[in-house]
Amino acid sequence: MQAFSNQQSPDIQALFSQFLAQLPAAQIEQLTRKSDGFPDIRTESRTHVPTDIAAHWLGRKGQTMRCWAMTGHPIMPRRVNGKLAWPVAEIRRLLGVTI
Repeated sequence: MQAFSNQQSPDIQALFSQFLAQLPAAQIEQLTRKSDGFPDIRTESRTHVPTDIAAHWLGRKGQTMRCWAMTGHPIMPRRVNGKLAWPVAEIRRLLGVTI
């Protein structure tokens, strides 16, 4: 592909800055937030979550969470159809997260 000498390439950084200036702050935060595939504990609407999500929030491995399920330390999950369901309210309490 041949570039024409009389055309300047657009300043991408300036265009992007103009685009960001038009967005509301909440949308900018959402766009720049690192997405790891897990929901945010502050906006979680479920009462209980599966082991992998609870482990992520608490910074533990799934196997540690399963050991906690046997000993009841520091929180106790419910069993639903043979699967563990961890209470979001208790996880928030442990982490000191307020809504």
